[in-house]
Amino acid sequence: MTERIEIIRSVRATWTPPPAGACASVDREVFLGYPGEPAVARLAREEDAKRVCARCSVLLECRESALAETNPVGVRGGLTPNERGAVRRRRAHH
Repeated sequence: MTERIEIIRSVRATWTPPPAGACASVDREVFLGYPGEPAVARLAREEDAKRVCARCSVLLECRESALAETNPVGVRGGLTPNERGAVRRRRAHH
């Protein structure tokens, strides 16, 4: 848990939304969550973040950037960390 808290803090300190991104005008917490976040709250927050991403003009560019990184927290490019991992694994097998 302590390691995850440090990762979240680090990402909060370094993540900059794309200037043209729909996320640029939304509180970062929607995309990154917070330490100790209950699973039900996390799932609802991730769905909120995905709705923001769905209306974004730079969604595909953001998604490719997120897939190129190994950031283990937050919704980026409309994908959760687990979803990004699944895409990376599928791409690795093709």
